[in-house]
Amino acid sequence: MKNLFYIFVISFLTSCAAIHNVPTSQNPNNFIQPNTTSSFVDQNGNFYPDNWLKSYGKPPRNASRRDYSLMKIATENNFQNQLTSYESLRLKNIEKRVKNKKRVIIFVHGIDNDYLFSLKNYNKAKTYMNINSSNDEVINFYWDGLVNESLFGTAKVWVSATTNSQMAGVFGLRRILNVIHNKDVYLISHSRGASVVLSSLVNPSLRESEIKRAETAHHVDFTNAETLLENNNKIYSIMLAPAIGKVDFTLDNNQLKTFTPQLKRMHITINNTDYVLGKGKIGVLSRSLIATDFGYKKDLYDELSKNYTFLEETDFSGQDSHEFREYITNSKFVTILKEFKLAK
Repeated sequence: MKNLFYIFVISFLTSCAAIHNVPTSQNPNNFIQPNTTSSFVDQNGNFYPDNWLKSYGKPPRNASRRDYSLMKIATENNFQNQLTSYESLRLKNIEKRVKNKKRVIIFVHGIDNDYLFSLKNYNKAKTYMNINSSNDEVINFYWDGLVNESLFGTAKVWVSATTNSQMAGVFGLRRILNVIHNKDVYLISHSRGASVVLSSLVNPSLRESEIKRAETAHHVDFTNAETLLENNNKIYSIMLAPAIGKVDFTLDNNQLKTFTPQLKRMHITINNTDYVLGKGKIGVLSRSLIATDFGYKKDLYDELSKNYTFLEETDFSGQDSHEFREYITNSKFVTILKEFKLAK
């Protein structure tokens, strides 16, 4: 009962403490020459169309999972076919864009990151990488990990963005992966971006309440989501400070999930001095929020690696910051890039 009381207090205090991460541009899904693709999805993984603000308006400032999404507004105003047609065309254009490339590098940010903050970090990471404008395509992926606006916003971001990350993976990133064929695909994520990546590869175990909310409030059918296609890609995942846990690797019956054979390597950082991943190590908050110990506890990695031979790790312990920029500028990040032949 005490825990329920604390959760209620947290929910009350954070009711208006975070906002949706929405585009600043009216053309957020675009191509930037010579070799960059920008992909921006909402909380359910739908792609923002051109001039989205005119048709969809600004979201309410309470960042509720129920009140705002592209498909909700489009369906309830009878122009959902315009949205789905736009998305189909956009994905076809991405497919054409990467057709003659050898490598596709996809960046995925974590929670509490807006567009500009994420872009700066993506650009910083690229400064350490050997990217060929003719052979490589870079996809900057943006999702609604919410943005904290007050002292109490952190808890709301962690709680609400959990489902957002899963939906962004299933309906956003997965659809991008499904139009990529015969490529080396590198997924570089930070924090809760690891959940986006995992959810793109295999369905997350969503609560029934979230599945029902997606269908009734947003007209999104999670149970009918397209599966990851076997497109003969070689997928490599680099997870910096992965804010996920064992629950993200298990089915509802507690059996471990089976991943696509396209997934060749998943390289994670483990950092037992990352205060955010440890969630302070104390108090009800650390027990009530989502599991984040995959990037925090070596013993969980050791347990999972017995079944998943694609797992690899680099120890970042000693770095106390959870910030994306700090993981990127750590010299060990370059070492990881070298292992994947991505470094300059």
